[in-house]
Amino acid sequence: MKNNKDPIKPVRAQGARTTFFPPYALMIGLIASSLLDSFFLHMPLFKGSMIVLIIGLIIAVSSFLMAIYTLKIFSDNEENPHPKSIQNQLFIGGTFKYSRNPIYLAMVIILLSCGLAFNSWWYVISAAISIPLLTYGVIIPEEKYLEKEFGNVYLDYKKSVRRWL
Repeated sequence: MKNNKDPIKPVRAQGARTTFFPPYALMIGLIASSLLDSFFLHMPLFKGSMIVLIIGLIIAVSSFLMAIYTLKIFSDNEENPHPKSIQNQLFIGGTFKYSRNPIYLAMVIILLSCGLAFNSWWYVISAAISIPLLTYGVIIPEEKYLEKEFGNVYLDYKKSVRRWL
């Protein structure tokens, strides 16, 4: 006998309710800073030198590698790093021992190190804008989701590891 009620629609489970995709903050920051520095106004941080360029690039590459390593943690555990995806595991080892958000930290460090390498305040300003955008638009919604999903385990982790560094 059929039930005359509306059919049960499957509930589509979802991860954190973030406002934007985090890599956009990095890409927009890099592109905008480069364009502003090249075509609008060059705002040097200091008198540039080849050594500072090399140091900035080394820090940028190291941060990029840190992000790749962290993404590999997700991949190795068959998890999707997208903040809106459902998380079945809580990662607390590797780079997550030092920051609850190592990929976002890497993005901000890349912007800052590009400021150093290219001797431009625009990258530093982009990093400063990215921090509250990532914090309020991505990290806090992720934290609410993880608290709901993992409860006390996540709350204990949250107490022991800082949000950024």
